[in-house]
Amino acid sequence: MLSTALKMSPPIGTTVHRRTLLAVVGSSLLPACARAALSDPWLAYERRLRTQLAQRRGDFDPDFEQDLADLGDIFRRARGLRNLTPDPGLTLAARAHAADVARTGVFDHMTPEGFGPAARVGLLARDLIGAPAENIAERLNAIGPVRPDQIMGQWKTSPGHRANLLATGFTHVGYGVLRRGAEVIAVGAYAEVSARLAGPAPLRVSSVDAIGEALARATPRIDQFSVSEPGAEPLIETYLEGPGPQTLPPGAWQLRPHLSTGEHKYQVAWGPVFLLG
Repeated sequence: MLSTALKMSPPIGTTVHRRTLLAVVGSSLLPACARAALSDPWLAYERRLRTQLAQRRGDFDPDFEQDLADLGDIFRRARGLRNLTPDPGLTLAARAHAADVARTGVFDHMTPEGFGPAARVGLLARDLIGAPAENIAERLNAIGPVRPDQIMGQWKTSPGHRANLLATGFTHVGYGVLRRGAEVIAVGAYAEVSARLAGPAPLRVSSVDAIGEALARATPRIDQFSVSEPGAEPLIETYLEGPGPQTLPPGAWQLRPHLSTGEHKYQVAWGPVFLLG
């Protein structure tokens, strides 16, 4: 069984000029319009994912995961593309979703509650700056065990999954493979990692300052950032040269760092999800 191809948005956000950012942060409409996602559903989902990693219904197969990584790199190199670097946070996100699919029986990129790949990576890859994409597959052979080349073959022949395998901008990958008897559930999490935090960011923070502190030793340096509702494109609030007043209401927010691309120009990337308050 093969999922319907669902490709995520490009991992790097819109390029904006610094004067545009100043206009955004200066708008009196933003604080009034700020709408936080409720923290409790996000906290419950994060706990569920970590529980699935510890108490999965089936067995993770590291050898199968490595074979998928090798086959993916062979596929990319044959088309002149670079290998993808394994990433522990992406692997956690991929494994957690494979285990959650096994638990819920819902074979989809989105959970019934509406959590998708960006949510999983934002919750579990706590040092990663870069939006994800995801491939999923579920297979049970009539005869013989499921092989890595069969899963990779399904993805190669599905336009959306193939596009993720061959995306020129992607730099990192994590695979999660869960075996339930003869059945295999496989997930690939891909991202263009554009920056790294110095360490895993805390999930729960008491202030906007704490979000800014998580960026203090990022590589490359990040001096300004926005926040959005998790997974949403519109920026709710922008902070220039470090955090400013605590204008955000409590709730779930996603860090949107600004990465410099030249004089007075920035790209708005994706970072971890924070639970404020």
